Amino acid sequence: MAFKPSLSDLELRYPFTPRSRRFFEAVPLDEALASRDVVAQTKSRLLNSLAREKYEPTFTDADVSSFFAGAFVASQDPVLTSKFSKKEAERAKELFKEEKPKDKITVMAECFGVGFQGTDVDDRRPSYSVPFEDYLSLASKCELGKNPKWKLARQELDRGVIRMNDNMLNDLFGDCAFAVVADGVRRLRKAPLPKQLLEVKNDVIQYVPSPRPRTSKGYLYVEALLEHPVSDGRHRITWLILAPYLVNVKKLDDQEAIERIRRFVAVAGETSAMRRFIEYNVRRAKRNGLLPPTFSTLKTEHPDIYWLLPKEVIAEESTRRKVAS
Repeated sequence: MAFKPSLSDLELRYPFTPRSRRFFEAVPLDEALASRDVVAQTKSRLLNSLAREKYEPTFTDADVSSFFAGAFVASQDPVLTSKFSKKEAERAKELFKEEKPKDKITVMAECFGVGFQGTDVDDRRPSYSVPFEDYLSLASKCELGKNPKWKLARQELDRGVIRMNDNMLNDLFGDCAFAVVADGVRRLRKAPLPKQLLEVKNDVIQYVPSPRPRTSKGYLYVEALLEHPVSDGRHRITWLILAPYLVNVKKLDDQEAIERIRRFVAVAGETSAMRRFIEYNVRRAKRNGLLPPTFSTLKTEHPDIYWLLPKEVIAEESTRRKVAS
């Protein structure tokens, strides 16, 4: 049976929409990857993410298939995951910038399930609004809180509604697209790579740059923090600092990291809910390759958490910096 497209133009242009994914999953994988055009586009798409080749989308069903096939291959390597997700988000953002204001509202709803409204929309100076609850839901889903630009306190909030100009909405779309694509790729890591893509992987992986070695030098304050448990801010310290540090810097296995954090929070008592929170964030840090903020980043971008650090930790870091200088 012929493989026929049944997607809208929007879904062809933005293949990470939920319906595009369902469309791809509804087609037997062997059938979707049987086309030489799809396999060739997959390779070109991946090499484009590594700046090795140009790739021009055709906005056809083959594009949708090559996007998901590329995601399968990208899932095999964390560096390729990042570069593939970044390039796909950049391409989607450029398309989004060319959309008419009313169409941007539709695209945001289709891609991320968020209902923006147009405020005095025209083609010259369009503006948009969204209920702050919906904005917070999107920010949480796409983990936008890691970028200070998207913190609620920095948004234009008026009677429960957040307002944005066109440039802000473009930037928001791009960051959300990156988060959605990257999360989708990471979820494929446990799936076996289709045999039709083994040759593509071998051809592409040779161009993936080696990751920079991670050093714990900028995270020495975390070791001091682990020796000085706190009562306040344990949830925020767990997901932002401790879980990423123990899993991705110290390279502890999941259970060892969980037990280390449990000892840290036990000073104020541990509930079953807190234990589940710790377990979730250890798995999340490992799945997403999260790193903790350095001491300087914590101070400038997360001052609320910085001021929760015990005075001994701040004093020890200050002494270390004076000696180093």
